[in-house]
Amino acid sequence: MALAIGSMLYHATLQRVQQQGDETPMVWEVLLYIYILYSPDWHYRSTMPIFLFLYGAVFAIAHSVFRFGIGFKVHYIILCLLCIPRMYKYYIYTQDVSAKRLAKLFIGTLVLGSLFGFCDRIFCKEISRWPVNPQGHALWHVFMGFNSYFANTFLMFCRAQQRGWSPKVVHLVGVLPYVKIEKPKTQ
Repeated sequence: MALAIGSMLYHATLQRVQQQGDETPMVWEVLLYIYILYSPDWHYRSTMPIFLFLYGAVFAIAHSVFRFGIGFKVHYIILCLLCIPRMYKYYIYTQDVSAKRLAKLFIGTLVLGSLFGFCDRIFCKEISRWPVNPQGHALWHVFMGFNSYFANTFLMFCRAQQRGWSPKVVHLVGVLPYVKIEKPKTQ
């Protein structure tokens, strides 16, 4: 929610402060992914969550003071790259076809969103002269929104599987996938 609200505020105003309200929750989201992906292997249960929380807080303060430009983008890409090995591990160990489809949708929307964002950024002047502008930046947001949803849904499936909760991917109105969890009854 923080990411969605920050993104709306930034794109409605295009002010620097609101841009940080868009970018900082992006980092928090990836830190949450890192927690979900790597937490099963931690020997000290409280150390890594505390570190990730402090890292997120320090980043938010530093980002508001120093106003990172390209540094934010490089930082964000590095954090995302840290998630790839473990996402791949979960993908190859997951037997559920629907969960694997979520991972493929995650990658597909990432590639399409990146392609539209890149083309819009590089060829903006040429594209703006076309009779119909495909609105690459807007399409980037649409695909990255779905990308975030598919990533969260896949990670929810993986986490529920780790916890022994018998997750199943089901579809709302036959279209939108979500994870249905059946926790074992404890006595």
